[in-house]
Amino acid sequence: MANNKLFTGTILSILLILLFSLISFGCSYTNYDVSDLKVIHEKTFNTAPGKSLTLKAYSGDVFITTSDEPTVYVRILGNSRAKEKVQFKFENTDDGVSITTERPGGWNFFSFGSGIKLRFEIRLPRNYNAEISSSGGDISIKDLDGTKDLKSSGGDISLENSAGSLYVSTSGGDIQLNNISGEENLKTSGGDITSTGFKGNLTASTSGGDISLNGSDGKIDAGTSGGQIKLIYQGDNLGISLSSSGGDISVKLPADFNAHADLHASGGSISCGFKTSNVTKVSSSNYEADFNNGGSTLYVKTSGGDIDISQQ
Repeated sequence: MANNKLFTGTILSILLILLFSLISFGCSYTNYDVSDLKVIHEKTFNTAPGKSLTLKAYSGDVFITTSDEPTVYVRILGNSRAKEKVQFKFENTDDGVSITTERPGGWNFFSFGSGIKLRFEIRLPRNYNAEISSSGGDISIKDLDGTKDLKSSGGDISLENSAGSLYVSTSGGDIQLNNISGEENLKTSGGDITSTGFKGNLTASTSGGDISLNGSDGKIDAGTSGGQIKLIYQGDNLGISLSSSGGDISVKLPADFNAHADLHASGGSISCGFKTSNVTKVSSSNYEADFNNGGSTLYVKTSGGDIDISQQ
């Protein structure tokens, strides 16, 4: 009986190794030479600002830029396997433009590693919404104002110079944002999160990376299970909550920042450069007091590092 259990456990371990190897192989193909790809489709759709792009891409990188024209321009590149195996559906409706990739027999586990390579190059009106999902590639967007819902199972997601509500989720990559105005909801299971020059409320979580934030005028809730957090903030205190299970947390605030500070470092020490009042507790690992005139809570907690709060 013991030998049977050992044999079964060994087989399961081998299968798991093979599973992760195939997934990694299937997602790693995006490191290709673009010159290897040929244009499969090239289309232009008449549209109007304020409508939406919906893109469901099984795999491939997605690059979105904008213009002042009331059109959606789509250029899809791929290798010979993509041209042979992938079908594309295009729709232009009152709601906007929809693009869907389909594979005869469906996408399944055994589709990964099939050698299919795709790249989507899309140009939208500046004021346009976007709902994009890709199972195996990066998503890059520049200069797009509108609601954006972006999902990737195996790549990085980057945005630059954009406004509007933003939801970003990736299971295997980094999130990189620059000059984003509007509410941000950011989540990655395996990478870092960086948002520079943000303005508005921001929620960020990662299970395996660092978080670096620099912005203003928003309520902030950020947490990581395996990295550091760095925050540089300007503007009024609308509420800040930062937590890490495995790293240091550094916060830089204006000298006149009003807050009720609630700081906990169970595995390290606390350094604070603010004058305080209404002190409730101060020790090497716990700190509760008001900064300046008090205000909304500045909550900072780490279980495996130090906390440093300083003035800009």
